[in-house]
Amino acid sequence: MNFSDQKIYTPSQVGDLVQFNFDAHIGQITLAGEVGSLATPNSGHVYLEIKDKAAMVKGVIWRASKHSSGVSAIQTGMMVQARGRLRIYGPRSEYQLNVEKIMPMGEGALSLAFEKLKKKLGAEGLFAPERKRPIPETPRRVVLVGSAGSAAVNDFLTTSVKRRKGAWISLFPTRVQGKGAAEEMAEALSLINSRGDFDLVVMTRGGGSLEDLWSYNEEVLVRAVANSRLPILAAIGHSTDLSLVEMAADAKAITPTAAAEAVFALDSERLGQVKQRLNELKNLTKNRILVKKSQLQSQIGNLGKLRYKINYFSQLLDSLLMKLENSVKNLMASSRNKLATLTNKLEYKSPYRDQIQKRQTLERLSKALLDSAKKTIGDKRQKLRLLTVTLDLVSPKNTLKRGYAVVAGPDGRVLHRAALADLGQKLQVLLAEGRLLVEVLDKDEKTD
Repeated sequence: MNFSDQKIYTPSQVGDLVQFNFDAHIGQITLAGEVGSLATPNSGHVYLEIKDKAAMVKGVIWRASKHSSGVSAIQTGMMVQARGRLRIYGPRSEYQLNVEKIMPMGEGALSLAFEKLKKKLGAEGLFAPERKRPIPETPRRVVLVGSAGSAAVNDFLTTSVKRRKGAWISLFPTRVQGKGAAEEMAEALSLINSRGDFDLVVMTRGGGSLEDLWSYNEEVLVRAVANSRLPILAAIGHSTDLSLVEMAADAKAITPTAAAEAVFALDSERLGQVKQRLNELKNLTKNRILVKKSQLQSQIGNLGKLRYKINYFSQLLDSLLMKLENSVKNLMASSRNKLATLTNKLEYKSPYRDQIQKRQTLERLSKALLDSAKKTIGDKRQKLRLLTVTLDLVSPKNTLKRGYAVVAGPDGRVLHRAALADLGQKLQVLLAEGRLLVEVLDKDEKTD
């Protein structure tokens, strides 16, 4: 069969063709199904299977995008939605989903994901009490991260103005719910921390279901809160269930109003706190003075003994220094004598002359070897030219150029006798340039 009228592909080209059509006509897709397997080898990449009752699709989450993908909240058997692009894995000609984002489906799955991520980040110490910083008592500038125009933001602003007129509050508006909200808030925290004109960050939003508040349980945002240079006060939702962001924040408030009350204390409250601190400071100072007085009296009593010890150790140090100086002088004199003796022996037994003779011999032998190699290479090249000319003279192509031809049957087999051809049979005649298709009209099987 002749396929010359059809384009021929290699397996690699087929993979490239399929990949091109994936990119041109499918692009990014969202796949829903059950996680059949989940593995993270030493490379740091995550390999998984997403399946339904009839089929299974393999997927991969590359190490560089693992933290932002949401895979830390995923486990085997969970129903998920995975967004990414289909790619052809060349060596096995298989298609797989390069997952960019993956998230659980349903409230129960979210609870499992919440507990898993909570355990992981807790083991890293992100929720440890010792790493939390105190909220500034009188912050000069406060930045609020939340949804512009929301009830939570309005409650915080209204209460803040009532408690401290002229309070300096900046609003950094972000989405607080839905796809990409966690990344947007994390980016906001990064920008706020890059500036140097804020004292406190307040993150707030209204209540909702676990799914509504899920942005505050995503790893990218929790890590951004834990790594913040500025202290963070979180006031998220109205329920007793804490989000992971609240656990990682330096402080939390049950409502936006309570957050404002914690940040901006009334003047009367502040004055009472100042008086209490002054009394505490006065008592602490008095106790320290008494302790220091007692310590000083004890030290004065021991001053005579201390002066005697200083004189004794000073005299001992002088004696040790003189002994050390004499030992160093003796050691240096002995070392000089040994060095002079060794120098004389080295000059007497110097191998310098022997090295010169051996170097001259080596140079002479190297030159002789190089000349011999050049002559051998020249002879080999001359023989190669003669063989090339001889081979060219007897090559089949040159024979055909002199007017000879090769006759072959329909099956391509070369005919060297007339008896091998039948009358009426079509034969191929190969010339130096091209070929002829001829028909046998007559034949003579004689050899002379």
